[in-house]
Amino acid sequence: MSTTVSTTPRPGLQPPPGWSWWKVTGAARPVFEVEGATGLIEVEQVTDTEFVVGTSFRFVGAAALADLRAKLDPHGTDPAGTTARIDGARTFSANDHVGETTDLASVPPFMRWFVNSYGRHSLAAVLHDELITDGDANTGALGSDALSDRFFRTMMGEAGVPLFKRWIMWAAVAMRTRWKADLRRKLQLVLWGACALVGITAAVATVAGVCGAELLGVPWWAWALVAGLMPLASSPLWGKQYGASLVAALAGGWLLPAAVFAYFGYVVY
Repeated sequence: MSTTVSTTPRPGLQPPPGWSWWKVTGAARPVFEVEGATGLIEVEQVTDTEFVVGTSFRFVGAAALADLRAKLDPHGTDPAGTTARIDGARTFSANDHVGETTDLASVPPFMRWFVNSYGRHSLAAVLHDELITDGDANTGALGSDALSDRFFRTMMGEAGVPLFKRWIMWAAVAMRTRWKADLRRKLQLVLWGACALVGITAAVATVAGVCGAELLGVPWWAWALVAGLMPLASSPLWGKQYGASLVAALAGGWLLPAAVFAYFGYVVY
């Protein structure tokens, strides 16, 4: 299987000879080129949850690649080196990953009512897995796990994953990135979790107060103020990924109760 990689993306143009658009999104969203004429990805299931990808592919979405270039080389001082890093990040070579496994998108079974482990995000998830190494943080091709997470989000956007869904998936991987980093970021994440718990409690108390069951003698509007301000007050704990913090806080209010219910249902099942 050839692993020749072009160094210049061709958004809007036909793939080079021997390549085709990924069949899932097709020419309507030409953001992934797949080796071969069928546009299909060969995937072999080797365990209950692990797969081996046997087809080379690469991402060619213009907007996400431009965003990545701007982050890697904001002043345009090293175009050749930046291009090489981007090519490494956007390309999956099957020959270089023989026998290596992936679970596609890492989604717990009890959360698959919201997003599945496969879909329009599948190839973006495989590339993201390659960029996030099992060793120390920030040792992948881009040299930054946070930037790899951002690239994952922008790839999904060009592949047609809905806005809120892809931002929640980004928040999930960003949370993992911060937990894997140094002790300071771990402590910040724990503190953010405590703030999130306070915010959720305040939101519940707001609903109870509106229904006439005032909690601890505090009026509902005061609880509502706490619930509204807590996500903003705690978002700096995520540093440059503060957007992921806000999305996680917003999603938690309605995803968390459903996830807890689904988890216990899954355990019983």
